[in-house]
Amino acid sequence: MLTDLLQRTLGLEGAAAPGPEQPTLARQPAERAMEILKILFNITVDLNRRQVDEEDAAQYRHLAAILRHCLLTAAEGEGRTEELQSHAVNLLVNLPLRCLDSLLPARVPPGSAEYLGLNMDALQTLLVFLDTRLDRGQRLAEALNPVLLLLTTSARAHRETRKFLRMRVLPPLREVRTRPETGNSLRNKLVRLMTHVDTGLKHRAAELLFVLCKGSVPRLVKYTGYGNAAGLLAIRGLRDPRADGADSSDTDSDTEEFKDARADINPVTGRIEGSSLPPSMSEEQKQREAQKLFLDLERLARGRIIQPLSLSADGRLRPVEAMLRPLGEERESGSESD
Repeated sequence: MLTDLLQRTLGLEGAAAPGPEQPTLARQPAERAMEILKILFNITVDLNRRQVDEEDAAQYRHLAAILRHCLLTAAEGEGRTEELQSHAVNLLVNLPLRCLDSLLPARVPPGSAEYLGLNMDALQTLLVFLDTRLDRGQRLAEALNPVLLLLTTSARAHRETRKFLRMRVLPPLREVRTRPETGNSLRNKLVRLMTHVDTGLKHRAAELLFVLCKGSVPRLVKYTGYGNAAGLLAIRGLRDPRADGADSSDTDSDTEEFKDARADINPVTGRIEGSSLPPSMSEEQKQREAQKLFLDLERLARGRIIQPLSLSADGRLRPVEAMLRPLGEERESGSESD
């Protein structure tokens, strides 16, 4: 009944198969549609924990097709389109995974995004929706968790979805001189989320990238750097691919730029790193720099700015002033004699 009311409110007749260009939904129908979506969300909130027979699955597929229309429809009024899309995303998260194939109809009108013979307009809209919310900077968890969960579960359940999302989010690497988290691409923004202070949010972002990498740890590290991926790998109990000598290359998608630079890429940071020491520095110069650094640390310790600690024989941490003082006094006495 609510589904039929939603369909009439949106002005749909028969199967919901919108093209790339849809008339703008007026303010009143848009508000009514959003209220119906809220009610349907509350009714289906525990749907994923229930067994669904074929008859119910057909109804939910029909609902998913209507929600696809909501994603592709513009609503009159500032911010109403994104609000309508947000309610549609929240409800799609509740639907059984096997019913989400309705988001990818085989009918591809002119001007629509096509991949593997399927209409990808809904997925393209979800990526734009995600990108817009990534730029907000406030209340990120509330804004991003539903769409991240929807994209992750859809990609895990449907091969075509995963391949399309990977093509758009993780295209073949060309720029390997900047960190994976630096930049404005979707990959850069999602990698930045992998170290967010909100544990749930960073886990969802990492999980999406992991699914798009088809569960391959070397591939994930290739696109994110081991430093950003370490949290997810620790939670899942996965090994550092460097310990196994694993190859992160994809022979079918690696660019020439990546192949040429692969040996020089630091797997921790995910980029080519410059040398920390000038190549022309002699061993004597290196030793002199190390002694200078040691004396600087000793001076900071004497001023109580820092307090170096050492692990004692009984396994406890103790100040190392006694170790630093003799060397410092020896250096000072040597300078006075000069």
